[in-house]
Amino acid sequence: MLKSHEKFHSSNGKRLILIADDELINREMMKMILEDEYELIFAENGQEALDQMKTNIDMLSLVLLDIQMPVMSGIDVLEAVKADPDLGRIPVIVITSDNEAEVQSLSLGAIDFIPKPYPSKDVIMARILRTIELSEDRDIISSTERDPLTGLYNREYFYRYAEQFDQHHKDLEMDAIVIDVNHFHMINERFGNAYGDEVLRRIGERVREMVLDTGGIVCRRQADTFMVYCPSGKNYQEILSSASAGLSGDDSVSNRVRLRMGVYANVDKSLEIERRFDRAKLAADTVKNSFVRTIGMYNMALHEKALYNERLLEEFHRAIEEKQFQVYYQPKFDVRQETPVLASAEALVRWMHPELGMISPGVFIPLFEDNGLIQTLDLYVWKSTARQIREWKDTLGLSVPVSVNVSRIDMYDPDLIDNILGLLDEQHLSAGDLLLEITESAYTQDSEQIIETVNALRDLGFRIEMDDFGTGYSSLNMISTLPIDALKLDMQFIRNAFREGGDTRMLEVIIDIADYLGVPVIAEGVETQQQLEALRIMGCDIVQGYYFSKPVPSPEFEKFILERMKVDYVPEVWRLNGISYLSMAKALSKDYFSIYYVNADTDHFIEYSAHKNYRELGIEQSGNDFFGLSRKNIQRVIHPDDQAQLLAVFTKDNIMAELDHAMTFTYTFRLLVGGDPEYVHMKIAKVNDGAGNHIVVGISNIDEQFRRSAKHV
Repeated sequence: MLKSHEKFHSSNGKRLILIADDELINREMMKMILEDEYELIFAENGQEALDQMKTNIDMLSLVLLDIQMPVMSGIDVLEAVKADPDLGRIPVIVITSDNEAEVQSLSLGAIDFIPKPYPSKDVIMARILRTIELSEDRDIISSTERDPLTGLYNREYFYRYAEQFDQHHKDLEMDAIVIDVNHFHMINERFGNAYGDEVLRRIGERVREMVLDTGGIVCRRQADTFMVYCPSGKNYQEILSSASAGLSGDDSVSNRVRLRMGVYANVDKSLEIERRFDRAKLAADTVKNSFVRTIGMYNMALHEKALYNERLLEEFHRAIEEKQFQVYYQPKFDVRQETPVLASAEALVRWMHPELGMISPGVFIPLFEDNGLIQTLDLYVWKSTARQIREWKDTLGLSVPVSVNVSRIDMYDPDLIDNILGLLDEQHLSAGDLLLEITESAYTQDSEQIIETVNALRDLGFRIEMDDFGTGYSSLNMISTLPIDALKLDMQFIRNAFREGGDTRMLEVIIDIADYLGVPVIAEGVETQQQLEALRIMGCDIVQGYYFSKPVPSPEFEKFILERMKVDYVPEVWRLNGISYLSMAKALSKDYFSIYYVNADTDHFIEYSAHKNYRELGIEQSGNDFFGLSRKNIQRVIHPDDQAQLLAVFTKDNIMAELDHAMTFTYTFRLLVGGDPEYVHMKIAKVNDGAGNHIVVGISNIDEQFRRSAKHV
């Protein structure tokens, strides 16, 4: 379908006119008058005229319609045209000798009339040309003032018509309403743009129908936002329900589309139109993430909040210059040890306002994200954190990695990597000193560009923590392909799981996912011993929360570093030279004494030994023929009774075939240690570390366990 102001002319470049008249003589007379200027088609009755209009809908510039025709009268044709928005854009001039029919025809949408008997040729030509030009001008204006997808007013004309409405209805109380589609970008992502466009069209049609009877007007403000200006007294829930009706139920996938509404009731008409709808949008945002409330009402509390936010925005740059923002640090403890040990920290910003006191980051961070200031604040925090890490290294001789937040908007900055590397160079730090937290929701929006940036950062040695995991609507398939080095549980999961009547199964599922991915799990918001012990049992790796400490200024954080210095703790190395040690360890188990990291394409291998736990890996040797050397060693160090069977199964083709059908391959045999046989367990698994086609082979000593079990048989 063409846009409303676009029409194809006929093959000879002339405008196309349909002449509908049952009298041949009338058709011929009109043909003689018009054929030099216009391309003509004809219809002998009303039904044929209607069919011709539908067939040539994108080419017709005008219809000349006789009222008295067989099969279907001209009046019936006008009624059918009026009921069809697409046909209604074609201008119609009625040809009649019935004066009463003229009035009825004009009321049904006819633009003009030509009486019978026909007036002079010049009069007919003038009326036809004027009607066509007015119609084309109207279509051009309509296309300018209306959104092409929904047919609703665009924002500029909507504001203009709202002002005109107020001028003619000065005493009428009016409401400004904003309707938003929750997470509309995910609808497009999951179901395609065509589905998203259809959703928007249906919402627009239903909202327009709901307010049409009261004289209200509707606009599509932007991609997924609609505005309504209507007399007060409408049933808001009824409008929202009508707009939502059938958006989910008509499809096999339920709950695809959820709407929210913001209402600024009985508007202050001294405000500009745009300011009124800003207030309605503010009200809509108060229910943005609520599954219970769908309608937000603007009130004085919101008004005061808006003024407060405006003040924060105005004073932001001065606060940066005066260093009113202070970085606090919250410790993160490795709870896989018998005694939890400080592993790292998170940098959290606080605003110490000289007049307003400490301002919560829950207030100013979303505000700065919405207004484009978060990049400046992030860079400020990164620089402050880097300086502090340098100071700890210089004064204490030790520091711990500190995680900093990287906002979604930072990920689109072409200078991001240069900025981070620059501040590290300035403080003589390495990539291992900063951990980068990126929210799960950032990965789900423009994921290709985000992943490209993350991969570039990881190639430079940075470790990436996926923050707020479980809130970003990513699928398990998507998660399995994302470049991450740790999953950080959203603190709401912790709260929900451990509240009265809560359920920890979701936590267990997420920890299992992390285990499958071969990355550690960080739980934030842990407040009690009970929560800590439960998370430990589930397999959680790192814990952060008030149980250990609230976020504290850097001088207070030093006590955690000093305590850490007293402990014989080897920090976890997550990634070195492209190899994820933790991935290898978790692919096996915690009880091994040797592991081999093998490139299954080239047979190159590195042998590691673990003397205390699976985070302390020492390189023993490396080589280029893992399977060949291993088969030679089988004949040297394996008990003679087990050699033949182990040689039969331990071939590259057999191992890789087994791993294609199962996650792991296991085998138990006897190893000769000092001439005495000891039972060992071999486990082989594929490694999910993004470094290519690799397997990891682990050897565990199960001699004591095996012999104890044998006694009971």
